[in-house]
Parts: sequence; C-alpha cells; structure tokens
Amino acid sequence: MDVKRIQPDAGLAERLMNDLALLAEPSFKEYKTTEYIVAFLKKTGINPSHIFETGCYGTLDFGAEKTVAFRSDIDALPANPDKTEYKHLCGHHHNMTALLLLLEAVQRSEVKPKVNIRYIFQPAEEIVSGAKFMIEKGCLDGVDCIFAAHAENEIPMGKLGVKSGPCMAGSHHIALTFTGKATHAAMPHLGNDVITAAADYITKAQMIVSRLKDPILPGLISFGSIHGGSADNIIPDKIELKGTFRYFHSEVKDTIEKGMESLASGIEELYGVKIEIDIKDGTHPVINDPALAAFICDIADENSLPRVPFDKASLGGEDFSEYVRLVKGVFVWTGANEHGNHPPLHSGDFYVPTPTVVASADMWIKLAYSIDRYFG
Repeated sequence: MDVKRIQPDAGLAERLMNDLALLAEPSFKEYKTTEYIVAFLKKTGINPSHIFETGCYGTLDFGAEKTVAFRSDIDALPANPDKTEYKHLCGHHHNMTALLLLLEAVQRSEVKPKVNIRYIFQPAEEIVSGAKFMIEKGCLDGVDCIFAAHAENEIPMGKLGVKSGPCMAGSHHIALTFTGKATHAAMPHLGNDVITAAADYITKAQMIVSRLKDPILPGLISFGSIHGGSADNIIPDKIELKGTFRYFHSEVKDTIEKGMESLASGIEELYGVKIEIDIKDGTHPVINDPALAAFICDIADENSLPRVPFDKASLGGEDFSEYVRLVKGVFVWTGANEHGNHPPLHSGDFYVPTPTVVASADMWIKLAYSIDRYFG
C-alpha cells in the first residue's frame, strides 16, 4: 500500500482548530473540550473506552501484536492576570487536532495500520499533573511506544524537528521563606535584613550552576517571584522567594539541590535570618529514544515530509516525561514560524498556522502505517 495516498483533511483541520480554540479551558476543567473530543470520536465511529470528567483514552484495536500510543494534551493557559479568560497560547489545540485527524484518516481508510493505536487526550499538562493521572488510569497498559507532537515557533512552518536523546528539561520548583527581626531602615543593625539576605541568595545561587556543577552539563536556576515588605523605610520580618531549576542529568539535579541547601545555611549564619526551603518535583527530563527518533526521520524522508536538522534541547518542562520513563517514546516539534519572526510559545500573540497541524497529522498518519517495520 502506498501510504502517501492517505492524507489528513486540511479543511477539517482548520475547523477543528477553530472550534477547539474557542473552547480553551484551564487544567482539570477541560469539560467542554472533553465533550467535543468524545463527540467527534463517536461521530467517526470511535467509542473511547475510558472517559473521565476531563480527558479520555481508548484503542483502535486491529488485532495486532504491538500497540502504539499517540498523546495530546488538552488544557489552555490564562490570557489575562485575573485568569477569567483562557487561550491555547501553548498550541494544545494543534496537538488535539493532529491526533483527531490521524484517527479520522485511519477510520476513513479501507486499509488499517499493522499496529493497534492507543489515543490519549490528557488534561492538565500545564500544571504537570495530567500525565500521572492518565497513567494511574491505565492509559499505558499494553503500550509498546508513545509519541507526541508540539508546535514550535523557532522552526519554519510545516517542517518537522526531531531530536535524539535529551529533548526537554527536568523542571522543579523552589520556594524559600526568609524570616528575621523587623527594624527601621535607618537602623538595620537592630534587626535582620531579610531583603539583603534574599538578594544575596539570588545572586549566589547562580554560582551553583557556574561553579559547582560540571560545566559541560546544562543546568539553570531562575527566580521569578519575590514578595515582602510594606513601606520604604521598614525592613520587614519576612520575604518569600519563588523560582525554578532545570536540568537533564540526575547529577546536576543533585548538585543544585545540595547547593541550594548549603547556600541557605551560609546565608542564615551571615545575616542571622531563618530560611525555610521547599523544593518540589515538577517534571522529569523528556528523553527521546534515539532509535525511534531515527526511525521517524527515516519515515519523514521516505514520504517527502519536510524536516530540519534539529539538535536543540529545550529547558522548558513537559509531563510527557512521565510516559517516556515507562515506555520508549519521542516528542516531535512541528514548525509554526510563518513569517520569520513568530510570537513565542505562551505569549499573548502566539498562534498556530493551519499548515503546521496538517504537517503534524501527516507525520502521525505515515508513522502509524509504518511503525510495524520498527518492531521487525
């Protein structure tokens, strides 16, 4: 069979993208989005075996020995400070549409893939909780490998970017509370200057990644929130500091965590303050399976699907990592850069052109009909 003859429906792609964009909802509140997905699947003759309050999954069972999973996240991001409006500023409507187009094309075709297809519509990626939820509900049971696609503003529109090995970073959260004795700003010696202590901590934390870890291995510490104080002439008794750190290798994670604990002890002694530090796990690194990544590139080339050499890892986090810790998988980027200066992900102006989602769906179709060759 010439798999090139099975094509995604471009007109349907645009309609799905527009519909899903209008339904954008927050994590674990994707009620209308889930209803829309389930209704579309049933209209195409697919009945999901597992439908939750938000999210669903199921299997197109063709009696094959192997089962291949395709995952899409379904939640959106707040579009204003008070979180009363949500938009797909990370392009999850693209991810949903690409997977729906794959399923529609398989249903439409008289020839079926030689593998079973597990489809996963996952809630709550943006709060890195949805993958664990779906795994607990059994979405990976019997799955041999898994794939996901995501729009990328740095890649030309419609071209694929497939990276082997480390793809997205482990992302963990830091919260520190500095407490001391408040005092007049003109008499700092009579209290404990928690503001200066926090500022010193922020500055010295960068020495952890520049001097304590192996410089060959990537790592990053960033602080995005600092709160405290009520007047310009009062040194407060408490400062709250929040941030994140990123890594690809476990030894870097260990170095950063130990370094932050040691730094807190030193700052406490120097300034006479008390520091409570809370480090919470977010996501693990996304590590693309090298053999599967190479196979995807081969399939793309065989089917004349445009792609770019892509060896750039992202320090962004993705809970797709939870899946690839359990089964082999690949996270694929699809170019959304339409005019050479595309708005970045998570920005208010970010959008996904229709050719991007058509390219993703086309890749999934070609992969679904060829992946049996990978298993031999």
